Amino acid sequence: MKMIFGAMNDPSRDIVEEVRSTASLGFDYMDLTVEGPRSLAKDIMDRLTAIKDEVSCYDLQIVGHTAWFLELAHPYERIRKVFVEEALEAVDILAKLDVEKVTFHPFLLASSIYRRQPYRSKLLEALIESLREVGRRALDNGMRVVVENMDGGRMWRIDEYVRMVDEADVGFHLDVAHANLDVESLDLAVFLDRFRPGDKLLHIHISDNIGGSASKGWDLHLPIGVGSIDWDEVFKTLRSYGYSGTVTLEVFSKDRDYLKMSLDKVRSLASRIGWIV
Repeated sequence: MKMIFGAMNDPSRDIVEEVRSTASLGFDYMDLTVEGPRSLAKDIMDRLTAIKDEVSCYDLQIVGHTAWFLELAHPYERIRKVFVEEALEAVDILAKLDVEKVTFHPFLLASSIYRRQPYRSKLLEALIESLREVGRRALDNGMRVVVENMDGGRMWRIDEYVRMVDEADVGFHLDVAHANLDVESLDLAVFLDRFRPGDKLLHIHISDNIGGSASKGWDLHLPIGVGSIDWDEVFKTLRSYGYSGTVTLEVFSKDRDYLKMSLDKVRSLASRIGWIV
């Protein structure tokens, strides 16, 4: 089982410099988020040749990501369609970089009344329609859409994620840190039993936190080992389910020594438990 570790670009920094930084830290790929203020589709298009040259120079792969706040389930139809257009534009620009998968988030900002029935079902149907349209564009470009969990199963229930993946014909992206939010304890099996690696589960994000509420800002993106997540147990669980492939470290710190230390830590841990890195 081959593990491939990547890091996300900071969308407030120069994209080409971010490619160089990611490579210099020893990562296998960059998780390129199409997101403002400096990594919008237009920004990437303007620097496309330079990005390709740097990626080739460092033999770096690119995985696609999009802004977490694209409201593909917006209750106002005209606004939802604008978000879909932004999503399609992101897919189109990532295709120019030969990206094979791109993450979208089932973000839900609508007022609490929409989270109750019958409105909740309507939002889910709108979200599935958005993912289906974006997923078709991605497939036309040789790419798979993956939908990321927002927490441990409160914002959207596990069965609702199943509907998103199955009805929109997209893959699943497991964010381990998100799965530790809005739950009493981290339980990856509730996701892994439904989204099997190699079939539905196509991508993973990791960072640390101390639990708490997703909506109240407890998605802290801490270095690995700083929070309360038992990473030995996480990696053993992922290995037991047969996961292999891309794992992005979403460690957000001005001092990127912490990102490098996190990479060294997870590579050491993966090797110790028998994952090939």
